[in-house]
Amino acid sequence: MDEFEVLRNDEVLHVRSGRILMRNPTFKASELLDALAQLISEQDSQWTEEQEDWFTDRGLSCEVLRVGNAGWQRGRVRIRFEFIPERPKLLRESPPPEAESYSRPELFLPPRDEGYPRKPSPNREDIFPRRRPSQNEDWDDRDEFDSERNY
Repeated sequence: MDEFEVLRNDEVLHVRSGRILMRNPTFKASELLDALAQLISEQDSQWTEEQEDWFTDRGLSCEVLRVGNAGWQRGRVRIRFEFIPERPKLLRESPPPEAESYSRPELFLPPRDEGYPRKPSPNREDIFPRRRPSQNEDWDDRDEFDSERNY
């Protein structure tokens, strides 16, 4: 099951539509919390410094009656934003066709004709015929040079 994660104050959001309080589509979580606190303080003539604790890391002192508990529980509360990443949607469980072709080399080989014997592979001499030495070259030097190479 996917879980929401609390955004830290310095994490950046980009919201194209449905923005509230922010003029720019890109902003830090702390900037949105500050804008929300500012809006509330402008609307409430009784706003105090203590009420700012709703938006701080410390939180505001409170009591909560929680479901499943035997009574009120003392603690602190704060306003934070949460984020849940989208999981990529899989249309099917198998790999995409291009990934499948790389993992299956037989897809790159031409079909074998079982009725005829297989043609032998050309050797190096067939592909790169050995040239005759020029007058300035010694044939023995040429053989020694070729034998040092790893083909």
